[in-house]
Order: sequence, then structure tokens, then C-alpha cells
Amino acid sequence: MNVILPEKEKMSKKRISIYVIIAIVCILAISIVIGIQVLGDDIINNLFGISKITNKTEQEEQQLKDHFEDLLDNKLDDKGNYITQKIEENKEIIYTNYQKEEKTENHEININLPYINIKDNAVEKFNKEISEIFKGKAEEVLSSTDENIIYRVKYKAYIENNILSLIIYSDLKQNTNPQRVIIQTFNFDLKENKKMDLEDIIKEYNLNEKDVQNKIDKDIEEEQRRLEDLKDIGYNMFSRDIKSNIYDVENISEYFIYNHNIYIIFAYGNEKITSEKDIVII
Repeated sequence: MNVILPEKEKMSKKRISIYVIIAIVCILAISIVIGIQVLGDDIINNLFGISKITNKTEQEEQQLKDHFEDLLDNKLDDKGNYITQKIEENKEIIYTNYQKEEKTENHEININLPYINIKDNAVEKFNKEISEIFKGKAEEVLSSTDENIIYRVKYKAYIENNILSLIIYSDLKQNTNPQRVIIQTFNFDLKENKKMDLEDIIKEYNLNEKDVQNKIDKDIEEEQRRLEDLKDIGYNMFSRDIKSNIYDVENISEYFIYNHNIYIIFAYGNEKITSEKDIVII
């Protein structure tokens, strides 16, 4: 009796391709997990171009905002690996070069001003602005004898992904005038030796500019809605013009990078006598 066995079914090329793709994905996933354990997630994220800036809950964002001023300790946190041309080789690339603390019957000052120790025209210009704006005001306060003034200036510098980010925060209470908060920031690519604007940072962190703009618009609109509710019950609140172009990404100059977060800052006291500010965290 002849027994005829069925022929082996030939695997199609399409099915072979699917199996190969699945195998590659599995190997890649395992490699990433092992790489994170061995090398650290910072290196792996940089290798694969993965942005570490992720969506946060409202509670997480609020905690970051609430503790924002706690970051301002007049120090540099350096997590970079770079070579740059310093002005003074024996000093850090950010250090405190002007410090005043004094309390008298009429005034109270606590001033800490940073100096960016990098040979660059944009850096030189910003160092000059720091001196003119903040040191100039400090000396004015010190020479005043008949005004009641409280003036404080503090800063924070941070290096991440070889980007130097510096924020200077000042608050001034002069006589019966409202408190005024002025915030200045400076961001610099240490590898390319150039000043960075927000659009550069968005690209650097693999973010979508439209998504960033939508986040800014949403947060400012929500803040204005909240303030309008307070106005309705009798509070005198600072009003935002949500249609103003100051909220457009290309016009934003004040932002600070810290611990994989971008703090986009709208300091209304930079132009007006107010302590009001908005912080959008990306």
C-alpha cells in the first residue's frame, strides 16, 4: 500500500518578513532595556533621539511651579561634557562676581549676580546687561537715604545636554509702589558656542513647535479664565491679553531648562510694575 505524505507547506515571503520584523523589534527592545541598565537612560535617550520631556499631570506641573523659586540657590549645577573657551580659566563658567547683603533702617538688600565666564560676543553683551540692570539698581538702593526699599536678586545656572541655562530673578519693593519682579534668562549651546532661542531648544529636545504653542495658549487661557472668576467676586487682578503676540513661540525670550523640564516664563514685571508672572512647563 502506497502512502502519500502531504507536501510541506512553503512559508510565504510575506510571512517570513513579518517574523523577521518581529524578531528585530524584540532584539531592539531587549537592547534598550539592557542599555538603560548598563549605560543609563540619558545616554540611551540621546542615542535614539528620544525626548525626555513628557506630559505631566496637573498636580505634577503645579508642584514644579510651586517650588520654582526654590531652585534659585545662586549656584551652577553642571551635568555637561564640553570644552569651551573661558575668560578666566581657573573659575567655573558661571560664578557669583557681585554680592551684597545689607540691612539698614531704610533698606534691605540681598544681591547675588552671576558672571558668564565664556569668551563670546553674545555672552559679553548679556554680562553687560546684568551689570547695568541689576548691579546698577543695587548701587542706587545703597546710595538712597530717604526711601524704604527691599531689593533681592538671585540666580540659578544649569547645564544639561551641553546647554547652559541661566535665570536671574529679582524682586523690588520701593516705598508704596507695588512689588516688581524682573526675570532675565540666557541659554547657550556650549558645543556650537552660540546663543539659543526657544525655537532652537524645541528642535534640540525633539518637540513639535505646534504642540508647544498649543500648550502655551491653553495654559494662558486657563489662567485668564481663573482670574476673571476672581474679578467677578471683587478681586483686583492683573489681566492677560490672550491674543497678544508675546505668547507666540518666536517672540518668547525668557525660558529656563532644569532637570529635563523647560520653564517658559512670562514675567510681566519686565515691562510693568507688577510681580505677576506665568510659567508654562513643557
